[in-house]
Amino acid sequence: MSKRTTSLIVLSITFLLLITSCNGKEIIDLDWSNQDSAQETTESLSREEQIHQIFKLVSNRENSLLKNYLTADSLSRYGEDQIVTRQQEVDKRLGVQQINLRDIALLDILSDKNIQVYEMVMSLITDYGPIERPLTLTFILNEKLDRWELEWTPSTIFPGLTANNEIVVEVLKAPRGTIYDRTGRELAVDGLKQQVGAVSGVYDMKKHEEVAALLDMPVEEVERKMNQSWIKDNMFVPLQVKSSYAPDQVSHFSEYGLSVRTIQSRLYPYDSAFSHLIGYVAGVTFEDQNDPKHELYSSGDVEGKRGLEAHYEAELRPEKGVRVSLTGGNKEVLFERLAIPGKDFYLTLDAELQNKIFETAKDYTASTTAIDPVSGDILALVSTPAFSPNAISAGISNDEYQALINDPRLPLLNRFQLRYPPGSIFKIATSIAAFNRDVLSETTTKTITGSKWQKNASWGGYYVSRIVVKDEPQDLISAISISDNIFFAQLVTDMGVSAFFEELLNLGLNESVPSEYPFYRSQITNSGELGTEIMMADTAYGQGELQITQVHMAAIYAALINGGDLFEPHILQGNEGTIWKENICTPEDSHFLRQAMRNSVTTTHANTVSRPYASFAGKSSTVQRGWDEELGKQVIDTWFIGFDNDDPTMILATQLQDMQRRDDNVSAFSLWGEIMDKIYEAGAYRVP
Repeated sequence: MSKRTTSLIVLSITFLLLITSCNGKEIIDLDWSNQDSAQETTESLSREEQIHQIFKLVSNRENSLLKNYLTADSLSRYGEDQIVTRQQEVDKRLGVQQINLRDIALLDILSDKNIQVYEMVMSLITDYGPIERPLTLTFILNEKLDRWELEWTPSTIFPGLTANNEIVVEVLKAPRGTIYDRTGRELAVDGLKQQVGAVSGVYDMKKHEEVAALLDMPVEEVERKMNQSWIKDNMFVPLQVKSSYAPDQVSHFSEYGLSVRTIQSRLYPYDSAFSHLIGYVAGVTFEDQNDPKHELYSSGDVEGKRGLEAHYEAELRPEKGVRVSLTGGNKEVLFERLAIPGKDFYLTLDAELQNKIFETAKDYTASTTAIDPVSGDILALVSTPAFSPNAISAGISNDEYQALINDPRLPLLNRFQLRYPPGSIFKIATSIAAFNRDVLSETTTKTITGSKWQKNASWGGYYVSRIVVKDEPQDLISAISISDNIFFAQLVTDMGVSAFFEELLNLGLNESVPSEYPFYRSQITNSGELGTEIMMADTAYGQGELQITQVHMAAIYAALINGGDLFEPHILQGNEGTIWKENICTPEDSHFLRQAMRNSVTTTHANTVSRPYASFAGKSSTVQRGWDEELGKQVIDTWFIGFDNDDPTMILATQLQDMQRRDDNVSAFSLWGEIMDKIYEAGAYRVP
């Protein structure tokens, strides 16, 4: 006896025992793997085994084989299209991954020797989730062929399906998460835009120039869009998307065969003012068919491409829902999973403050950061020049995008995220370190002569230089006012470079800024280790290999106001006043430094920063940063960080880049003053 024959006998006995032991609703346990193929012919099996085999064919969706074991009436009534093709279509529509038939029970009350009726549950695992449906299958004995045959109906594919209805799969959508400022103003939100397009066949192809002028588009772009290969007569060809069109524009649309549609889109109410921070969304892109993003996105979906839209994509992205139903009078819902909206984010930023800064600085190559010194909240992050996230998310042309990339002013570069050599604004940090190491006090004076200095002959030919020469004794207030590099280099050699390095570590240098936004990590040296004495002396006045982000520098200045703590600079609400480094300076030392910075404004910056409406205090820098190959000159940046000393509700840090390319007198100092003029138009700034 063969192994196969033995197996079939065992299977037959087991199945027969199970059936004969049931009453009207007793469960029959048919155990098989859905991976098993049902290739054996039913003619070689007993009657009970035949039914078992047909169950397996139904469960495994092997309808090409199943049709050979159906009643003649089923075959003539439904045919190949219903039995095989429709099953494949339904499985594709639902994304059927697996099917199980469970809780199978023979209904004695409806069965006799020629008919056997079974009830069961068809359990489907689909792309949309599990679906379970009650299923009844009827077997009729073909005495001539001595076999059981299935009386097939479309419900065998999916319970409830008939020849006259269909399964409908509706994708349910929810909005992407909204991004708000600290007062609830919308910064990024789902909404409606207007899309203007041409109707092919109606549009006059000779009027590209007039249409381009009407829409304020390059004529080449209109020509390219209207000559796409897929266009046929009477098709709507999208040309442009905007938040809205002026009535005088719309009144001319019909003249050129143009029409307007309202479409769902991502809206950025403050547009370019927040472009680098918020970023934008655009159509999702896939690397290939195996890209795991296929599980989350479909063609036509959008994803965050830059800024917070990209950084928080997983949370902002909504989860799609689905409704599976049957057509017909009652429109029975078979399965429903509601869509889940994306998470909303509430930022610490003040949109109106951000917009005022942007409007003042938008024509400059600059970046500006504002921090609330009492809480550590970031109030503004502005990088200019900028771009329009509304335009990009709506779909700008490749030529327009290339123009942004090739713009020498680099409007796509996010400057406030990067780290730079800070120059003399870092002298405040050096002063804090010197106070903490007891080599500096309110009474400390230094008499320095000449324009250059070195500690001793071990420095070889290297000297620290200063621009303003003051040979008489000077204290910290004087040294900050004239920005004396030598004074601060001597503070470092006085305390020792190791002590200075340790103090800078206590200010968070060489650490990542503890913020939800991915700012660059500030560094003391390229290696991250203690530098030479010469390098650390240069670090004292913000040069050497020192690089720091604007937000980190502003957070250090904020400690002079909040009692001496270095707060974590957050952009998400809920983390106010979280201390990063505790007691980095004493209240007495902070007060003295603020005096020195106030004196710097009233003397050195009387014409650029000083204002009658506020008692501004601050520190400036002029920094060498690399080499401009085109001009053959040093790259020069200027900085200014300051606050209202009498009413310090905000630390404002501004950096103006590429001074070597300017032929006017604008600097970060004068720009800082202009920004404050804009902010103080309605009175002293109050954190909302």
